[in-house]
Amino acid sequence: MSEKSNAMTVDELSELDELLASVDESAEPMDASEADGFMTAIQLLPTLPDTRSWLGRILSTNGKASASTGSASEDKRLRELLIKRFREIGETLANSQPLDPIYFGAEDERGRVLEGKEAIKALEPFAMGFLEAGQVWPDFLEKSDSPKIALALHGILRHLPQESLGDFAETKQILDKEAPLEDLPAALSDLASCVAEIANVTKGYAFPELNEPMEEESKN
Repeated sequence: MSEKSNAMTVDELSELDELLASVDESAEPMDASEADGFMTAIQLLPTLPDTRSWLGRILSTNGKASASTGSASEDKRLRELLIKRFREIGETLANSQPLDPIYFGAEDERGRVLEGKEAIKALEPFAMGFLEAGQVWPDFLEKSDSPKIALALHGILRHLPQESLGDFAETKQILDKEAPLEDLPAALSDLASCVAEIANVTKGYAFPELNEPMEEESKN
């Protein structure tokens, strides 16, 4: 967790995920980790879109306009937390600090937390949210001819779940062979580096110092 006074607390992150889970299932809302990847990608755009446009897509990935928790007060609180996290991501990147993404420990079919390389699956929702934003607002992809952008995107999209890889599956195989990630801390550090690479090109932000892998600590 960031130590900044305006950063989301662990309790707020849990509250955010719970509120998203309470949104009407038929709207197919994102969870907190997926929303985090989505908002991170938006913060990398050269020009930020209107708040309403991206908030609505978090609450409903299938475009349901009336997506709600069923409570006006909870809907308000959910939007407050999303905007707070969105601003925190933007400030983190602008201040050349490594991104500290929201993720939840991946579990096997028996509910046991995965370890080692398998634990990296915890980043799948983040990658899914990132891809969703990139498909809706592909502005930074206009600079994908930049080697830095292309490599960084590969580094993020390698975390997509197998069923969502599509044509990228072959590229992931190459990455896993030539640039393997041993565990979740290594994957988190690499993810932060990839996000920073894109921010450097699209926003002109200085590259943060990334000397050590980030601690393996699930934010939930």
